[in-house]
Amino acid sequence: MSMTTILETLRPFGITRCYKGFPLTVYAIHLAVMEEDRLEEITEKIYRETADHFGCKWTAVERNLRTVVSRAWQVNPDLLCRMAGYPLTAAPTASEFIEIIASYIIRSRQTS
Repeated sequence: MSMTTILETLRPFGITRCYKGFPLTVYAIHLAVMEEDRLEEITEKIYRETADHFGCKWTAVERNLRTVVSRAWQVNPDLLCRMAGYPLTAAPTASEFIEIIASYIIRSRQTS
């Protein structure tokens, strides 16, 4: 799976390299796409692995993801709902966002 796919999926939400949490978000989504089972233990298998990779605390990863999710919801909530495949009445949590984006990428890959 190409990192370009993740970058292109995030761009319509205004999530770009300008955000401090951008590389953390891309890496976390990459982990989820590569092994979906990681989503079952998101703190250990995604937040902590991402934190270890970038040399920060897992809480910083989650905080930066919340900022990215807020931006995505502010810029394009309709697209996020379409990607989720179900209605969202509020911005998703950080873990829900990772699952939505990762699942969307996996589904897109299977249909192409």
